[in-house]
Amino acid sequence: MMTVIGCIVYEHNLWLVLVAAVICGSGSWAMVRLFLRAANARATERLAWIVLSAFLTGASIWCTHFVAMLGYEPGVPVAFDPVLTIVSLLVAMVGSGIGFWIAAGGRPMAPAIGGAIVGLAIVVMHYTGMLAYRVQGIIAWDRTYLIASVAISCVLAALSMHAAMRGRNEALRPHFATGFFFLSIIGLHFTGMTAFEVTPMRIDGSFSNPEALNALAFAVACIGLAIVASGFASSFIDNKARATAADALSNMSNGLTVISSSGHITLLNERVRELFRLQESDVWIGMSLEAFIDAIGARAGWDAPRIQRVVANHRTWFGVDHPTRIEQHLDDGLILDICCQPVGRGGAILTYEDVTEARNGQKTIAHMAFHDALTGLKNRRMFAQSMDALLARGEVTMLMIDLDRFKDVNDRLGHAFGDGLLKEAAERIEALLRPEEEAFRLGGDELAVLSIAGPERAEALARDLVVSLGMPFEIGLHAATIGCSIGIATACAGDDASTVQKKADLALYAAKNAGRGRFEVYREGMLEHEASKRVFEQDLAEALALGQLELWYQPLFCLPERRLVGFEALVRWRHPERGLVPPSEFIPVAESCGLISSIGAWVMDEACRRAAQWPDDLYMSINVSAVQLRSATLSSHLHQALTRHRLPASRIELEITETAIVENSEHLAVVLAGLRAIGVRIAMDDFGTGYSSLAHLREFKVDRIKIDRSFIAAYASDDGSAAIVRAVLSMAGQLSIDTTAEGIEQEDQLHSLIELGCGTAQGYLLGRPLEAGAADALVHADQPSGPQALPSVA
Repeated sequence: MMTVIGCIVYEHNLWLVLVAAVICGSGSWAMVRLFLRAANARATERLAWIVLSAFLTGASIWCTHFVAMLGYEPGVPVAFDPVLTIVSLLVAMVGSGIGFWIAAGGRPMAPAIGGAIVGLAIVVMHYTGMLAYRVQGIIAWDRTYLIASVAISCVLAALSMHAAMRGRNEALRPHFATGFFFLSIIGLHFTGMTAFEVTPMRIDGSFSNPEALNALAFAVACIGLAIVASGFASSFIDNKARATAADALSNMSNGLTVISSSGHITLLNERVRELFRLQESDVWIGMSLEAFIDAIGARAGWDAPRIQRVVANHRTWFGVDHPTRIEQHLDDGLILDICCQPVGRGGAILTYEDVTEARNGQKTIAHMAFHDALTGLKNRRMFAQSMDALLARGEVTMLMIDLDRFKDVNDRLGHAFGDGLLKEAAERIEALLRPEEEAFRLGGDELAVLSIAGPERAEALARDLVVSLGMPFEIGLHAATIGCSIGIATACAGDDASTVQKKADLALYAAKNAGRGRFEVYREGMLEHEASKRVFEQDLAEALALGQLELWYQPLFCLPERRLVGFEALVRWRHPERGLVPPSEFIPVAESCGLISSIGAWVMDEACRRAAQWPDDLYMSINVSAVQLRSATLSSHLHQALTRHRLPASRIELEITETAIVENSEHLAVVLAGLRAIGVRIAMDDFGTGYSSLAHLREFKVDRIKIDRSFIAAYASDDGSAAIVRAVLSMAGQLSIDTTAEGIEQEDQLHSLIELGCGTAQGYLLGRPLEAGAADALVHADQPSGPQALPSVA
């Protein structure tokens, strides 16, 4: 099925496909009516009607095929054999005529057999037309789709004829027959075209250009529509000539009653009795208007005063010079659209239309427009209207509710469980509300409540909601506990709906950050803090574009000789107003707003560029955040930087934290494997402060351990820290893992580390972070520099 649709969408001119469908649909409609006229005609007239039906049917089938063929775009020049093209038209007409003659024969299986023959004629016409199709290429056929196209045409055409002649519902026969015949033609053509495969190849011959084919398609479409229109006209003229007033009345969908100027019924159709549930003996031609209304009222249960009012209303309608239209809602739920059209000398024509289904449908649509389909709660549109209305009245308090861990439960137990959970959560919320409070579903697992009872009531409701939604949900065979976080905000003077919602969002964010399963009330300053954060984020985005970011370099020295072996790249932001902003302030913001990937790419590129200018025995250490590790672009950015600056991967060392390893262990294993495959070294930063695990060292094959500065600072004063440092260095030595000590600020710390066998060190004692120029000076110094000779930048 999808292959056929793909063929239509991607290999056809959709405008020509639409034109072909219009021709096919209108032709099918006209064919069914002409055939039914032929089947019901006397023997002497039947042949003429069948000939007309066959001519129209064959022409519409052929035009549909030819326009759709012209809409086919094989990607190579095409042409048509004129003889075979004409033959295909004749086949369609003759085959249709034979099929119609058999189908109208009157025997039980005749319609289906005749329809199958018509379907076979469509098949022969189509593939004769395909033989007339010339392309610059080699043609191949998919046998499966070819056979399927034949079956579709014959079966659906047989169903069409059977529905036209033997369908149970006489009123719906033409519609079903038209639909089946339409599908038989369209189904055959596009299934057959799916079977048609062209391999482009240069072949000599005369081929048409696309513009000419489009013009030809338009001409054929016009001719086809003209032929179909002539069939419609013939059918219409015949039906008009044969129609009678009785037929019209008996087949009207509306009730019709004609009242004479004397106030008596002169015409009445059966639909009136059906609508008002009247018996044949209840109403009759010649009865008075009062008796007619009285009969209706007796069935509807009206009292005498009401019946008199209805009669008086009718008399009023009869006396005006314009139509009167009203809707009458009966006690049994029936809704009638009543139209009174006055006629000369005080009479009138009354029509009754049953609009119950339409009005109920409108109510349903209106309800759906303002309510969530899953939970039944009011939706975001209704929330906006209610918020505006409550703000106009005065004070309003909003509770923004977010279901904790809903996504995890939904992913783990399935969407059916998640939908059931949302329904039950909505029921629990509504059960706690007062009549003047409203609940809404704003989207996903985001819910809201509006209350006019004030902040104290809102906080009490929030406590109840946290307890209620924190109880287990049992749905089907599964159970889950999720809980909720709630933000509360009360509108102040001048607040609009957007401001109140922002305040509630900020309070909700605070509740989540405080541990979830709780509520927080908006506090003054939250909005301003959020605005300041947005300005900071905007400044950070501009900093990257304006080149305000800088890389500083802290030297790394090999112990015990204190030889320079590399640098750790440290990003800084030189803000025009704030001055030099440290990474501890802007990196978390970059992670939260999505800029970290771009900043990380710039850092890697700049670090590689600088390292490429230094001797080959120096390496560059680059910090990578947990958010970067989750990104699929990390490896790509690093590889591009190494390639761009022609730097060996072995001179780059990426520093990752233990926390990042724990949070992304499965994904990180794949990422680190890819990085190690190109030769990049991996260092575990701040070792000992996170979720230390020897399994991590083994699993991720860490090349270096960086001992956190907190242990180095407390080495002399805290026996526990000293023990940790000794243990780490001993373990690293046995595992053949390099070590680096951070934050060395005193000589005794350095001597102790040398005695313990630490491989590399960094810190203010050895060298502070340096700007690029100072780092270059250190690298190119003529003589080895001790700590006292190192350039320093605070």
